[in-house]
Amino acid sequence: MLRRLIAAVLIALMAAVSIYAGIDASATELLSSNVPIVYGDEQFRERILERTKGERDPIGLVLTGGSARALSHLGVLVYLEEHGIVPDFIVSNSMGSIIALMYAAGMSPYQIIELLESTELSELFTFTIPLKGGLLIPQGFETLLEKVVGPDTKLEDLDIPVMVVCDDLVTKREVRITEGDFTDILLASFALPVYFSPSEYRGHLLIDGGVVSLLPIDAAYEYTDTVIVSTTFYDIPSLDLRNPVTILNRAFDIGKNQRAAESIQNHDDFIWIRCAVEQFSFMDFGSGMEMAVIGYQSAAEAADELSGISSGPIPENFRSLRETYSARLDDAQRALDFFSRVEVSSPSFILGVSFDSNQNSDYRKFLNDSADLVITAEYRIPSLELKFGLGGAFDFTTHEVAGAYPVAKASLAYYPMDSMRFTLDESLTLCHSPWYIPHLYSRQGFDWVILREKNLYSLAFKEALEHVTDFQGTSALVLSGIFDGDVRVGWFHLYGSLGYMMTADTITFEDIRNFMQVAFDTRFYLPPAETWFIDAGLFTRFTVDGRGEVPLFLSDGYASTMLGKDAFYDRSSDWHNSMIKLSIGYDFPATPTFGEFLILEDSEIAVFCDLLFKDVGHPYVSTGLELQTAFSIIGLLELPLRVRLGYDSWANGFVSSFLLTLKY
Repeated sequence: MLRRLIAAVLIALMAAVSIYAGIDASATELLSSNVPIVYGDEQFRERILERTKGERDPIGLVLTGGSARALSHLGVLVYLEEHGIVPDFIVSNSMGSIIALMYAAGMSPYQIIELLESTELSELFTFTIPLKGGLLIPQGFETLLEKVVGPDTKLEDLDIPVMVVCDDLVTKREVRITEGDFTDILLASFALPVYFSPSEYRGHLLIDGGVVSLLPIDAAYEYTDTVIVSTTFYDIPSLDLRNPVTILNRAFDIGKNQRAAESIQNHDDFIWIRCAVEQFSFMDFGSGMEMAVIGYQSAAEAADELSGISSGPIPENFRSLRETYSARLDDAQRALDFFSRVEVSSPSFILGVSFDSNQNSDYRKFLNDSADLVITAEYRIPSLELKFGLGGAFDFTTHEVAGAYPVAKASLAYYPMDSMRFTLDESLTLCHSPWYIPHLYSRQGFDWVILREKNLYSLAFKEALEHVTDFQGTSALVLSGIFDGDVRVGWFHLYGSLGYMMTADTITFEDIRNFMQVAFDTRFYLPPAETWFIDAGLFTRFTVDGRGEVPLFLSDGYASTMLGKDAFYDRSSDWHNSMIKLSIGYDFPATPTFGEFLILEDSEIAVFCDLLFKDVGHPYVSTGLELQTAFSIIGLLELPLRVRLGYDSWANGFVSSFLLTLKY
């Protein structure tokens, strides 16, 4: 009995020690959560000392986040440079770190604006399955940075020392980074939870430091007493505080605002440049120059406080670096202008999600009208891209032929030069329920951008050989070669095309017919506000061999439920199919947001009237209302949508069509 009692007491004591040890460990972890982890502190101090030579107090610059609003920091940097103030070090988080790192690497504020604003950011981010915790992959952005700044750049090698402030999911502590790979740390700096996967760094899983702290000012004061702070945090009074997404964002903002207020109250001797950009959405990356101007003006308002500070001109090697970056920016922008791509420097693999309507003007298809939502596996090497996908094909270009079917896709794209592309596409669709008869679609394409000056003019040649069959004796083949061009003249934007088309009933080129086609479109914005516009266009496809059966496709632009209803295209005309297109509409200048998560861009509404002439006789009329917009997810991923509703005299009834494309 005594032995049992002693054993029970020992077990109880051991359990108590274990419990208290657990409590102590938890308490220690909690109490250390506000103690930052710093990497490269000693070297960071040495680099600052090298800049000042110990002759003056270092000038520290703090750049806050704010997503697109952080572009206002660029105007602040311009003002500081003009007045002989170059920071000896920069402390930053979130989007402020992107600005800080590129500036410290030697890029001018204007070059940073060019990189971020002249590039269609939606082309640099890919929607993916969140297997690693994020919905978006920034591979295109990463590749672009490496092409401009260089793939082997390190933080510790930058002429201006930078400290990037992140937060760690593993230790639940703030992590301050002053050394490591430039691109990896830049990507970690804006890794917003859910949107982007956490970034690995020395055993940490880093997320955007702006999630916890708006203003990392405490870090700057550990290295100097001369601190300049550029902030972009402002509230938008029009936000709907009943919106679930807004509520979630605002809940995080409460703690961040309180922490920022505490930091400001603890340090009342810094120079505060408050960039007044509250009227902009944090997703509005297209207004970078406007926000930079506001940043410049905000810095000018602090001129008296800044007047006693001087560090001399920018580092000498910045001038040569900026010349180098100009050439690299031109090269990178050229490739993006041609085919919206950034060539990878090493093999890469992406598991993502894509949505393609097959009616994208850059990659037009005559014999495929479906919109495909697929899970894709993509492998890229320099000049070559391979993609495989499984998912669903949605045929809803008109309500008469609406349906959804399984689809398997494969594609190859080869770029022998920036301005030239060869493509191969295959898709197998199981349709015509309930028997699920397979449809095989094949396309070979060649695209050559002959001339291009962004926003001024372009000329391209596009060739494609398409074939589709249902394996039941019905098939079609189309060979096309088209010259496309556009030019801007004053208020007009003119488009034109001239092309040749051959059709046949089978892949063996039986029953060949030959056609020519001409198209012309223009848009005219009415002054002075340039919000009202008029669209006008002409299109004709006519026989050149006299054999008739001139085809008409949904991609030609005439909205009718008759097209694609019984065959792959309509070809009832003997001599020509011609159209006159006219619409009058309004381009909404506002870009409304929903919970600061989704933004509507490029929104238009128009009344349209299309006249279709099929040989002789009265024209068919398609008329009604057209709505167009682009859904943008946090300003980085766009899904354009176009809907037409109205009356079609060819079908003698209601017509509806809509177009969905994901830009890539």
